[in-house]
Amino acid sequence: MRPRKPTLDDVARLARVSKSAASRILRTRPGERSPYDPNTRERVRRASQTLGYVPSRLAQGLTHARTGIIGLTIPSIEDSFFPAVTAVIENRLAERGFNLILADTGGRTEIERKKVEDMLAWRVDGLIAAPCQESSDPAFFWELWLKKIPFVLIDRTFPGTPFASVTTDDRPGAAAVIDHMIARGCRRIARAGGPLSVDTNRLREEGFRESLARHGLAFDPLLALDVPQTASFDGGRQAAAKLFALDEPPDGIFCFSDRIAAGVIEECLTRGVRIPEDVAVAGYADLDYSGLLRVPLTTVRQSKRLLGTTAADMLLKLLEEGPAAGSRTVLPVELILRESTAGKKPAAEPGTRGRS
Repeated sequence: MRPRKPTLDDVARLARVSKSAASRILRTRPGERSPYDPNTRERVRRASQTLGYVPSRLAQGLTHARTGIIGLTIPSIEDSFFPAVTAVIENRLAERGFNLILADTGGRTEIERKKVEDMLAWRVDGLIAAPCQESSDPAFFWELWLKKIPFVLIDRTFPGTPFASVTTDDRPGAAAVIDHMIARGCRRIARAGGPLSVDTNRLREEGFRESLARHGLAFDPLLALDVPQTASFDGGRQAAAKLFALDEPPDGIFCFSDRIAAGVIEECLTRGVRIPEDVAVAGYADLDYSGLLRVPLTTVRQSKRLLGTTAADMLLKLLEEGPAAGSRTVLPVELILRESTAGKKPAAEPGTRGRS
């Protein structure tokens, strides 16, 4: 026969307080004010530890309208960018007494909707979501907004919406890559990335084109290839194969993600294309393995720690102060130079076309 689990009544009796006082003390999070004196709070905590009492999060939520649980959705747990951000978010929320439920949406909008609906059924207090890139339609998040469910979007957002979000400065980040490639002698620069209906891709495309125009270089549609997010490494290989099949192949390739860039590098090396002597390659994100590729990758670093802590803090503020506390935060990025571009020779005439 299983031993009986200790109850809140047991804790209250041992601590010599009422059941309601024991409940309130145990659900007070670190840093929150309490009407009970320190000795009473300590007696309750010691009684709980002595008995091995574990409060039911779900029962607390049903009683007090808070479960202490936050939901997080990401498009891929295999992408080393999001697991790193997840760890930061989880640690930040734990400092305030919250637990995290994680869901991998696989980059599919219908899975995203189902996962979020499941989380809401478990009465999560709020949500942090990295929206899928499969669709640019914010209808589902409008539904959450109208239901007054606290949520924060990370890594991408939807233009023209009031949603709280934390993103990085994609337009100047992309422009910095192209400025660097041009300074190193590239004149025919391609780009490989996801659909421009997605905010992050659109901003990186804008930065790409702005830099070309600023240096007097024309945009060539033949050098602009879309790569599905769900097949980004293989898509990078396929994009490189198409680009080197052109009569006039590129001497630089800017990829909207490091995973795409890794595929491009692999295809180049398979074909005997030298990096960066024949073609410079750059990515975006600075994933953990980006400096360990067969040719270490020049990329734009998005601070995973800053992104995670900012998103967690923003959601906590929403929970405490309501929807008016939401905001749109754009974090700075940093160009990280490595061997995949560093060997190109500076051009003698920045405004001319052709290889240096």
